[in-house]
Amino acid sequence: MVSPKNKESVQGEKEDIEKEEETISIEVTHEITNDFVWRGQSFSGDYISRRDNLPYKSISEAYTYVPVARITHTNGFFFELEANIALKGRGDRDSDQRIQSYPGGNEIDINRWTGKFLTNPNDNINFYDPSNAVYSENCNPSLANDPFANPCAINPTQIKTYSERNGLGRTDGLFTTFAYEMETRRFGTFTVGSWWYFKKNRSSKNTWNEYFIWWELPWFKQSLNPTIQSFKQTSANTQAGYSSQYSSFSIGHHFLKEKEVSFEWTTSFGYVWVNNPDSQKSGLNDITSTIKFLWNQYFFSLNHAHRPEIDLYDNDKIYFVNSESNLPLTNLSERDGMTSDPSKTFGIQSDLISGAINQLDTSDLIQVWAKNRLQSQMIPRNLFWVGIGMTQTF
Repeated sequence: MVSPKNKESVQGEKEDIEKEEETISIEVTHEITNDFVWRGQSFSGDYISRRDNLPYKSISEAYTYVPVARITHTNGFFFELEANIALKGRGDRDSDQRIQSYPGGNEIDINRWTGKFLTNPNDNINFYDPSNAVYSENCNPSLANDPFANPCAINPTQIKTYSERNGLGRTDGLFTTFAYEMETRRFGTFTVGSWWYFKKNRSSKNTWNEYFIWWELPWFKQSLNPTIQSFKQTSANTQAGYSSQYSSFSIGHHFLKEKEVSFEWTTSFGYVWVNNPDSQKSGLNDITSTIKFLWNQYFFSLNHAHRPEIDLYDNDKIYFVNSESNLPLTNLSERDGMTSDPSKTFGIQSDLISGAINQLDTSDLIQVWAKNRLQSQMIPRNLFWVGIGMTQTF
């Protein structure tokens, strides 16, 4: 018969064991990449192309720091923070190369403006006439003197070149994830949770949320680890082209896992149900593959994203001009896989080409078509990027 004292001792030992088993682990990963690609979209690379008037590329030099911190409890709950912080081109710059009265405003015809100003030397205020891209007396001076509410009432001294709000500091973002992982012997592993993404969306702040469920299938778990993931957005984001629902199927394997030097391979097939509320397209969004070489806590990764159905990206939500521009380019078709080329959009050469086309004795439709063809490029179907980093465990 066990004495009460011994019972208390045994019970205390059990409680100590349970407390030891209920532990919290913290893992922090630091990675630097030449682009921030997510679900087939090049966020940093495409943005820096617009900022620097470069064509869209398959390989970008938009270096980004991607830190990830994950706190995991043995009961299955985990909390994760993942950020993307641009390391290059953070400041704003003049991309449209226009003489304007405010950032992103209509181009000012300096010859007309100076001529009008010189003919009225005693007139202290010349009002802006948008139809002629020049300050004149034809505008209504009784309206508020505001560059957006009444662009006719801007002080002529404000005419100069302006930097658009296009620095890559506006692409910085943060994922915040709350989830629960439940492992079963018979049916595999299930993970349910939600994440929020916070970022500066071009010239304003932006937040969106998704709920998700992941299922790591029990079959071939040791060899391929097949996983099905489904994400549902709480409200469709019309400003950035994110889909309202995204699903993926991934496989992968960790080779030489017990060795000091090993490598991992993963491939994911992503499907978009509705790419955005305006275009309403669905299809195979991306096939993303990664090979990661690991040496102790350090790693180096090679990454590739193939975009099989490029029409999903052919819209002005993903390939937009500067958000403040009053002169968006015309996208004649969302089915031709083409978008405006930032290197052919602004500048003297572009203005000369546009002027020459305007002088052609043809219909307006043909002129629009000619400009569109000359100032467009094919959307890259493949994106490549590399990453280097380290992992710390606490």
